Amino acid sequence: MLHRWVPLLFLGCASAGSEITPPDSGKPPVDSPDSPPPDALEIPLDSPPMNLCPSTATCQAAVQLGTVSGDTNNLKLSAMGHQAAWFRVRVTEDDEDVPGLALRMSAKLTSPASNDYDVFVYLNAGSDVVECTTTTGTKTITGAEKLDRAEWGEGFVPNGLDDDRDVSIEVRPVGVSCSAAAPWQLEIEGNWL
Repeated sequence: MLHRWVPLLFLGCASAGSEITPPDSGKPPVDSPDSPPPDALEIPLDSPPMNLCPSTATCQAAVQLGTVSGDTNNLKLSAMGHQAAWFRVRVTEDDEDVPGLALRMSAKLTSPASNDYDVFVYLNAGSDVVECTTTTGTKTITGAEKLDRAEWGEGFVPNGLDDDRDVSIEVRPVGVSCSAAAPWQLEIEGNWL
């Protein structure tokens, strides 16, 4: 909202011999037409740029990518996009023999040369509930490729429990801009080698 400040005139309130002169501070007096309104916001010139890559994606409304086995085969799922995104993958336990095998899943994100993105894996290893706040896994970065590997479940001796889990994957822009002409590519791999 634009305000124009008009000095108030107090008629009949002046007293003889008392003239009020504001101190010389180099700034216009408070009641000057050039003064900013008291509720004006000053934005510093060095403030961070506005995010030009908005997205309405949330963990609760994650896109279902499908199912992969965490302990057999080597199935891969993929997705691509240019904004922030959330995905959900069901990782199943399919080998219950001895020796026991941990469930494993990796998320590999390749960013375009013009924009940088990061990938995060969220998993509740102790319970089959959707996790949206605690990240897990081991991350490695090689150039434009970021790889996050998660492992959970039984060890050498089978635990006799169902270790199937829903895993949440977040793709997050690192910069403030993105372009549909330069998408990121995500590859999910069950039972990574």
